[in-house]
Amino acid sequence: MSGAKHPSSQSPANASQWQDLVFRTLYNPKRRVLLCALARTASQPASKLRDCVGLSLDATLKHLIAMRSEGLLVVKPDPTDARRQLYSLVPAIPVVTTESGQVINFGFCMVRL
Repeated sequence: MSGAKHPSSQSPANASQWQDLVFRTLYNPKRRVLLCALARTASQPASKLRDCVGLSLDATLKHLIAMRSEGLLVVKPDPTDARRQLYSLVPAIPVVTTESGQVINFGFCMVRL
């Protein structure tokens, strides 16, 4: 299911793939932590995200690359250090504030931060 992008106007089959992808990501505790860390803050380098998940840099990058290839993250160059890349949630995944606090709204489920 790699490559299933956020279904803004996709067929029901692709929407189902998107849901499977999101639930698979949320099932993995390390990816769930990364997702929430990126939802709480602006773009971050892998070295900072490594501290959130308590993994080696290589293991953290493996998770980030998988999440990026599945359409959950975007990467841009760090303007202060050309050697680093900054990771962030794709803009199509809104982080909203509700009465109970901030949530990631996937459209079919929400994750509290």
